[in-house]
Amino acid sequence: MSDYCAPKASKQAQIIEAAVAEFQEKGFAAASMDRISARAEVSKRTLYKYFESKENLFRSIVIKLSNRFAAVHDIRYQPGRDIREQLTELAWAEGRVLMMPEVIAMARMVISETLRNPEMAAAAQGKLDKTPAFVSMLKDAADDGQLQIDDPERAGQEFIGLIKAKAFWPMMFSGGILSKQDMTTTIESSVNLILSRYGAQVSD
Repeated sequence: MSDYCAPKASKQAQIIEAAVAEFQEKGFAAASMDRISARAEVSKRTLYKYFESKENLFRSIVIKLSNRFAAVHDIRYQPGRDIREQLTELAWAEGRVLMMPEVIAMARMVISETLRNPEMAAAAQGKLDKTPAFVSMLKDAADDGQLQIDDPERAGQEFIGLIKAKAFWPMMFSGGILSKQDMTTTIESSVNLILSRYGAQVSD
C-alpha cells in the first residue's frame, strides 16, 4: 500500500473519515483499527503513527468536530451595535457549520457512540457544547440594555435550542443537511423569537 507520498493533512483526513464510518457501522467496541486502515487506504504503520489507539482516534474526532465551531467563540457582543444583527451573526456562525455534511456525519457518530458509553459522553459533551457563547452574548446585551434577561443561562439554552431543533436534531436521524434557504428561515425565526421574548421595551 503506497501512502507515503500523500500530504500529512490528507492522510489524517482520510483516517478520520474512515474512522467515522467504521465507528458508525460497528460501534466503538467492535471497531477495528485494521479495517480503519483499509478503509482509509493507508498502511497500519501510518495509522498508528498518527493515532496510537482507538481511544486516541475517537478523542481526535471529537476535537476536530469541536474546532469546526471555533467561529462561534470568536463572536463577542459589541456595545451599541444593533442587537438583531449581532444575534443573527452568532446564529449563522453555528448554522454555517451545521450545513457541512462531514460535520453532521461526525456528530452522528459521536452521539451514537456516547449513548453506548456514558464516560465518553461526559468527555465529549464539554468539548462540543457551544451554549456558553450564546449565554455570553445575551448576558452582555442585557447588561448593555439591549435585552431584558433575568436568566442568561436559560436564554442561551433557548436560543441555541431553537436553531438545533430544526438544523441539527432532525439531521441526526436523516443524515441530511439543511439547505441555505431553510437555514436562513430557521435563523430568522430563532432571532425573532428571542427578540420577541427578551427585547428591551423602548419607552416613549
